[in-house]
Amino acid sequence: MNYELLQELISHLAEYESQRSPAQRRDMEGFVSFLNHRVFEKSTQAAVNVETGETVEGLLSQLIAFLYRYAKGYIKKALEESSLITLDDFGYLAGIWQTDGCSKTEIIDMNIHEKTTGMEVIKRLVNNGLIVQTDDENDRRSKRLSITEKGKGALFGTFDEMRKASLIIAGNLNEIEKMQLLHLLQKLHFFHKPLFLHERDKSLDELLDKGRNG
Repeated sequence: MNYELLQELISHLAEYESQRSPAQRRDMEGFVSFLNHRVFEKSTQAAVNVETGETVEGLLSQLIAFLYRYAKGYIKKALEESSLITLDDFGYLAGIWQTDGCSKTEIIDMNIHEKTTGMEVIKRLVNNGLIVQTDDENDRRSKRLSITEKGKGALFGTFDEMRKASLIIAGNLNEIEKMQLLHLLQKLHFFHKPLFLHERDKSLDELLDKGRNG
């Protein structure tokens, strides 16, 4: 038996018990979550390379932009044989199908777009016969969007290639790393979405203060 490992585990358990607040879980799942945070934090600090003069936030922003460009290239390949032109076409069509129909505002907000950009995507999908718009029974000022049979065929026909693209985008991450990254990306998404939807007209200084005071 590896007694050094056991002693290290007991040490972490003692630290967990001493730092745990009354509101935190007192079970194996709570301890594993605490241990995962400790180990991940330690390994990440050792592995991340930040050059002199760079900031962590600046490097993070740059890498997120790079990943978007990589993903955009793979998705472009996935849609080469499809009637869908862009990732936005796919996202809007998938969202309308998944919600069994929605309003223009709902699908635009769902895809984190400005109104003008979203309306262009909707117009393209309507003109290509992939979706239809009808009057909203509850709000005559609004239009409901529904996917057509042609739209379903176009959407379903992309699934295999889009799955391949998503596997490439996930790269060489193992399953644990994928879940860790997913958790962090969702945390950032939940932070940014309300700012985008409700505070987008504010200055960067105002947004920074809003984020800090959250």
